[in-house]
Amino acid sequence: MKYIILIISSALLLCATPLYAQLDSIQKLEEVILNDVKLNEYAQGYKLIKISDSLIERDSKSLTDALRFNSTIYFKENGYGMVSSPSFRGTNAQQTAVIWNGISINSNLTGQTDFNTISPNSFTDITIRNGGGSTQYGSGAVGGSIHLNNAISFKKKESNDLRLLYGSFSTFEGVFKTIQSKENLYFDLGVDFVSSENDYKYLDRDKKNENGEFSRFNAAINSGYKLKKSSIIWNSNYFYSDRNFSGSITSPSHDNYKDVTTRNLISWKTNRAKLTSIVKGAHLFERYQYSPDKNKPLFFEGKSNTILGDYQLDYQLNNKVKISSIINYTYIEATGDNIGTNDRNTLAAVLLLKHQVNNKWSYGINLRQEFLNDFDNPFLFAVDGKYEAKSWYTLKGNFSKNYRVPTFNDLYWVAGGNEDLYPETSYQAEIGNNFQWKNFQVLVNGFYILSKDLIKWQPGVDGQFLPVNISETENYGLEFTGIYSKNFNKHQLDISGNYAYTSAIDKEKDKQLIYVPYHKITGLVNYSIKQFSAYYQILFNGEVFTTTDNNNTLESYSVSNLGLNYKIKNKLFPLKVGVKANNIFDIYYENVAYRPMPNRNYQIFLNFKF
Repeated sequence: MKYIILIISSALLLCATPLYAQLDSIQKLEEVILNDVKLNEYAQGYKLIKISDSLIERDSKSLTDALRFNSTIYFKENGYGMVSSPSFRGTNAQQTAVIWNGISINSNLTGQTDFNTISPNSFTDITIRNGGGSTQYGSGAVGGSIHLNNAISFKKKESNDLRLLYGSFSTFEGVFKTIQSKENLYFDLGVDFVSSENDYKYLDRDKKNENGEFSRFNAAINSGYKLKKSSIIWNSNYFYSDRNFSGSITSPSHDNYKDVTTRNLISWKTNRAKLTSIVKGAHLFERYQYSPDKNKPLFFEGKSNTILGDYQLDYQLNNKVKISSIINYTYIEATGDNIGTNDRNTLAAVLLLKHQVNNKWSYGINLRQEFLNDFDNPFLFAVDGKYEAKSWYTLKGNFSKNYRVPTFNDLYWVAGGNEDLYPETSYQAEIGNNFQWKNFQVLVNGFYILSKDLIKWQPGVDGQFLPVNISETENYGLEFTGIYSKNFNKHQLDISGNYAYTSAIDKEKDKQLIYVPYHKITGLVNYSIKQFSAYYQILFNGEVFTTTDNNNTLESYSVSNLGLNYKIKNKLFPLKVGVKANNIFDIYYENVAYRPMPNRNYQIFLNFKF
């Protein structure tokens, strides 16, 4: 059965393609404002993929769910709903940046983002940016970055949406969002909640996923006020989760983990002739509380506060050349039972240039230098370009130097931290080929990443683990994306497919890095007629190594989902109902050793608009 499913998925890829789109084809409307201006303006030679609203709606419980079936990113998840970390082009979780409205939100404590603590329902735009982005987004943007944006539209609109979902394992989800806007005022409020007993059975074993309960609450507010030549934007997000950490096949667990994050950002954008200035101020807060035994009062906690100030000045030299200068100051204070109290100051200067040479050729140059913190800060650069050789063929490319600074845990962890660490650095090159024929689009990208001075925790002479700069890795691979959409009579057919081949070698050991599959395939077929639609999703993850000597592995697996939706038309109260079956072939699989993922399960939902 496993090989039959793989053949099906490969066939999907060959006829390929997605219900998401490249940003190149997105028209930037006058009344729409995005805080992350750099994402659209200074990425000519990069592969940018936007995840559509319909895909988010189908996999809305976490950012992991939204991206697992719709991207080439591999997710290492310690059981469903537990800690989820990405591997982007074979890099580790600390080398994947998550950007919220232009600001990095990777944890100051661990250096990474747990993708199960991000609600995709909060955003109007989720974009995957492949390739190094440290010049624009700072530490951690090595393999790629995930951009979570809230678009502000000064256009008259009034809408209210409510979605209710119930599924297997006593899973409940509720999402509400309201948008109220007019020519000079915008406001939206989104609230969502999900809870689950998460007690799925382990296939072929007389066990189930015990101690896996979780609940999450998320609230987001975005507002804007438009003046004659300026606008003021406020973005705010609050997230709380309470999770028991499920055990493995070999050992039970009584762990509990609670975390809270708050994010607030205010931006003032002013337009003056050829000059545009953007002033930002932000406060980010994170706190966790870990209990090794939820039945006992003992727990460990840590927290951090980040204050950020950012000034960006854009100058349109002429109709072909645009220059942007950015000054960014960041102050971080972190406190924890295992790291004490520490702080960090960083001042960064960034220069961006975009040159539209002619109708076919454009290129960009990015430069960045950081100051103030305690490291030997590398000078960073990136160059990228795009050439539209034919109406059906576009060539893209980029080359960059990127980095990651040590986290507070790396530096100060009690009985293990190393304050003599210095930043990781990496060099990356990429070539992209975009083909477009009527309703059919194919993207082919090849990449190479050489990383040095990687921070690695290893045992010392006394057997105690501590972090040191020793490792060097070499990553290279190919990515294929296909997009097809066809409307005939009253029928709509959309097909999507992704394939990624990734080699990530630890040069010290000459072995593939753990939890990096050589092959990953995703496919999606969507068909609709009038009010009815149906879709089929497939995910194939190749074999991964679980030990650094490559002696132990997790087998490859294929998982398929099937969904049906029906819209009930009503002028006063339109309604959509749907059902989805996940893992329809009841496949046993793990993406972390000894931690099974859910068997076949179901969910039903109702969407109300009023």
